[in-house]
Amino acid sequence: MAIRVAVSGLSFSFGEKKVLKDITFETRDGEFLGLMGPNGSGKTTLLRCITEYLKTDGRAVLVDMKPIHTLPPRELARIFAVVPQSTVTDFPFTAYDIVMMGRVPHAKGMLSGETEADVKAVRGAMDRTDTWRFASRPFTELSGGERQRVIIARAIAQEPKALLLDEPTVYLDISGQFEIMDLVKRLNREHGITVIAVLHEVNLAARYCDRIALLSDGRLETIGSPEEVLTPETIRGVYGVDVIVRRDPFTHAVYVMPRPSPSAVQRHGTRVHVLCGGGTGGPVMKLLLDSGYSVSTGVLNVLDSDYQNANDLHLPVVAEVPFSQISPEAHAENMKLIDRAEYVIVSPFPVGPGNISNLEAAARALASGKKVFVIAAPAGHGIDFVGGRADSLIKGLISSGAVEVAGADELPGLLKVNR
Repeated sequence: MAIRVAVSGLSFSFGEKKVLKDITFETRDGEFLGLMGPNGSGKTTLLRCITEYLKTDGRAVLVDMKPIHTLPPRELARIFAVVPQSTVTDFPFTAYDIVMMGRVPHAKGMLSGETEADVKAVRGAMDRTDTWRFASRPFTELSGGERQRVIIARAIAQEPKALLLDEPTVYLDISGQFEIMDLVKRLNREHGITVIAVLHEVNLAARYCDRIALLSDGRLETIGSPEEVLTPETIRGVYGVDVIVRRDPFTHAVYVMPRPSPSAVQRHGTRVHVLCGGGTGGPVMKLLLDSGYSVSTGVLNVLDSDYQNANDLHLPVVAEVPFSQISPEAHAENMKLIDRAEYVIVSPFPVGPGNISNLEAAARALASGKKVFVIAAPAGHGIDFVGGRADSLIKGLISSGAVEVAGADELPGLLKVNR
């Protein structure tokens, strides 16, 4: 069932403006290919050229080695099904009506009615997308996620060989994004449908795509697996931002996180590294900055409120993907920041299996001669979620010379004394 789409030397212009510049690539059998790039890079234009919505020259686009312009519209509609960013209708079509529109390429004539095969295909498509339960509801009354599932059901009912999507998750919340992408990936895997999707969210692309074609200023910068394409160097070159690239321990997909700018650190003097989490580090960071210190922090997962606190304060922070243990790479980066600091602060952060190595980093800092300060946990607030190991490490820090303080407000005075 899978087809191959070959794009060779494709260029396209809107008037004098050249939008695509000599694009060349070929899809693989039944793959999920993501088209990515900054706004204005030509992603949607490329998708429209592939479907011949925008006319191209000669043999620039081939479908199973046939020039796309030689294929009759009905045959083309049986090959490609398109899911646009949004679908708007002023007519009171039901969800069922919208999905039945996908059967038009299979109609024997303009006046032919619904066949048994049409009804079976529509019911099957709506069952697979969990849309049959609102088949009779007006399309205009559905939520964004429900509408998108209906449009995908229409595409499935079309029985295409390739599914082309233009930012299918652009108007959806995070749960809706995963729902739609899981559905598309399942169609790709279970039914061998080739998928070409314009995607905006880099981590969704990394999670779901077999390969990514990265465009910039109308040119194909690179194409390859997410691991090959989503590198800090490539992202910096195309998007102009510095990122950290890690691997998600659950999905094994690469995960891209922004790297905070260290420029603000240069305004401060003595370096202090804060080991924190769960919001316990925000007040400490702010207090130390206001007191004239140069502050860094880590290791924090990107969903931790202290990670956001560090970003808001433009501090260097060692980041880790959510719900995972601190990786050896992140721990090594954390130790580098500790080595550069004169003082290490341990806030009363919740300690679990994922972040206990932050306490081990504090112990290493103390053993190396660093001055370590431990902020005591408020009365009644337990922070040990590892069967006593965290409490044991903290007691070991204090017995080995770390200074215990009752609250963060004591730190500026103590640090000044210990300079």
